[in-house]
Amino acid sequence: MYLESFFESYGLIIILLVAFALIMLYYFFRNKKFQQTENEFHTSLKVGDKVKTYSGFYGTVEKITETTDGKVVTLKLGKNTFIDVDIRALMGIDYKEEIKETPVEKVESEKVEEEKVEENIEPQKVEETEVEKADVEDKAEIKEEKPAKKTNKKSK
Repeated sequence: MYLESFFESYGLIIILLVAFALIMLYYFFRNKKFQQTENEFHTSLKVGDKVKTYSGFYGTVEKITETTDGKVVTLKLGKNTFIDVDIRALMGIDYKEEIKETPVEKVESEKVEEEKVEENIEPQKVEETEVEKADVEDKAEIKEEKPAKKTNKKSK
């Protein structure tokens, strides 16, 4: 008897607390997995790797320095452009490759393909069916049956 009244009073609170605890456990383990992958990336980073940063820079690792705040990476962005960033600012290894085909060659190859397709297509003669002819005649009759609009002109 006492147990029923306890769950009537506190049942919803208990369910909400259990749900909150499950959500917190899920985020804890998900964050732990993310931190493991980040640590593996930071330890495997070496000079000469092409990387990208969270702020959108692409560069090559020139030097990795250990400081009191953590590791600092010197990135080479251009011929004579170097920046120092915290290792946590690096998003990952840059795996992108340049496109070999130029846009002009791509357009020309598409035109050639379109010409080949057009050569294979023969024009087809389309004949009107009796139903379509009847529809056209019905529409013409409806237009003729409409009465002319009357205008009301008030005289002063």
